Amino acid sequence: MLRNLMFGAAAIALAALSTPASAQLAAGDVEIEGPMSHVEVFAAPKTDSTVLGPRTYIGYINLMGVTVKVLQTALIHTPTNTTTATLKDFALTSPKLPGRTTGGFIGGTAIIVGESINGQVYASDVFSDLFEHVVVGEATAPVIVNDQVSRATINGMIIRPSTDKRMPAGAPINGLGLKIDADAIDTGTLVAAEGYFSPSQNTLYYHTLEADSARLLRPEATQIGVLRADCRVRGGGRDEIQVRGGVANPADGLVIISIPSPTPNNPNRFVQVGTVQAVPDP
Repeated sequence: MLRNLMFGAAAIALAALSTPASAQLAAGDVEIEGPMSHVEVFAAPKTDSTVLGPRTYIGYINLMGVTVKVLQTALIHTPTNTTTATLKDFALTSPKLPGRTTGGFIGGTAIIVGESINGQVYASDVFSDLFEHVVVGEATAPVIVNDQVSRATINGMIIRPSTDKRMPAGAPINGLGLKIDADAIDTGTLVAAEGYFSPSQNTLYYHTLEADSARLLRPEATQIGVLRADCRVRGGGRDEIQVRGGVANPADGLVIISIPSPTPNNPNRFVQVGTVQAVPDP
């Protein structure tokens, strides 16, 4: 990431040398990543008159000494809540997440994308995963309470799913993207978890968990797991789509790949673009 930022800075510097001293940055190319020290949400939206037209905003975020006004139309999201997250969820007055002593996401990292107008930043996209804490290691003996698995562990560190609706844990998956039973991860196998660490509870609250070896959550059901989907629009009949994942029951199932192609009378219409015959794991 530092490498990209360094090259980006060099490109900006070169551009500055080749343009008049009075030239200004074009709006829409601002990105800031850093810890949030304060989040304020207004009772009613406010509007600024700018050289690029009115900007209506619902509050602001302070991060790394920069005050960012959050546009009313801004997308506000976390890794596992892309639809209902709000700016208020990040504020100090919002309830504490499990294992946290501070309200909301204060102190956590925000990634802001937006525009700068006469020095004022307006955010069109606000993202936070609180802290990008990641552990990749060996599944160790789980914590057992009353003869039941209470908490899984990675190299002895306790991991728990985040149950907070602002950043809930997604379904644990295996290397093929299929849902697994997190309480049945085989000791000694590879596990990766991402979330935020609570020092007071010595626990990682994860929103994403992947393990190499565990029984499927629904072992008899037909399942399709998608790890990644990429599309390249090249034109001239050379467009490409690539989907990676796995299937179960049957392991050699035929997978149909479709893309949205809505019409006014059928907004849920999909068009088939390809088929793939799965190859069973040996």
